[in-house]
Amino acid sequence: MQQLETEIGEQLLQRTGRGVTLTPAGEVLFKQAETILQEMSGTMEMLDQLKRRPGAGHITIASPPTFSNVYMPEVVQHFVDMFPNVHLVAYEASTGQVYDYLASGQVDLAIVLHESTSQKLSLHKLAVEPLMLIAGATHPIAGEKSVSRERLADLEIVLPVASHGSRALVEAYCDEGGIVLDPKVRLDSLGMTKAVLKNGRYCAILPLIACGNEVASGELVAIPLLPTLKRTLYLASLRDRPQSSFMKAMTREITQIVRSKIESR
Repeated sequence: MQQLETEIGEQLLQRTGRGVTLTPAGEVLFKQAETILQEMSGTMEMLDQLKRRPGAGHITIASPPTFSNVYMPEVVQHFVDMFPNVHLVAYEASTGQVYDYLASGQVDLAIVLHESTSQKLSLHKLAVEPLMLIAGATHPIAGEKSVSRERLADLEIVLPVASHGSRALVEAYCDEGGIVLDPKVRLDSLGMTKAVLKNGRYCAILPLIACGNEVASGELVAIPLLPTLKRTLYLASLRDRPQSSFMKAMTREITQIVRSKIESR
């Protein structure tokens, strides 16, 4: 222990006449070590399963378009690199369809955008994302530093087709301000939405991370909303469905990638 304290340059144990307690640095190291050991244990369990049953393992997941486009490519790549013999199926669907897939047992895991009152679901909070007004660089509002909720009534807003998820959040946000949106265009494709926005006529309300490359290149602009509008990402599963080792591994992978991408912005 003294050698470890010397190597990291911190005192880890507080030694008194009544015994030994952890210092604040010791608490941090203990928690991190505990997490590492748990992950290592889970990994060893999965490797053991693969050793005993080569090719065994199957996992399915459903997520809405924004999440599928922003996070899932990296999640899939990491997961198949770790477990090349596991069969992975990933669905992209509207938020309503995602719930249907999960409720019917068609998928093991699902990304949802708001808490459910159903006792059948187990939710794992991933992150909170602020939503921004996204517009083309040539849109008249592109130079504004912020956009008030009341101003949305004067803009042509593109909303998702499905009434759940992001659209429900935006409509509830507008309802709180006494605003009724009447979108002429509704799209459920993130790629199509961004292409339409670049023409400079329409706006959309999306997380910045969904348009990060286009904003960085100057094709689109992201303008904060006042008051702020946020959405929470959850990873959901059926409470009575046993958590397989691969479900736990996928949960860890998604959690890590979502948090690292959001923190890097």
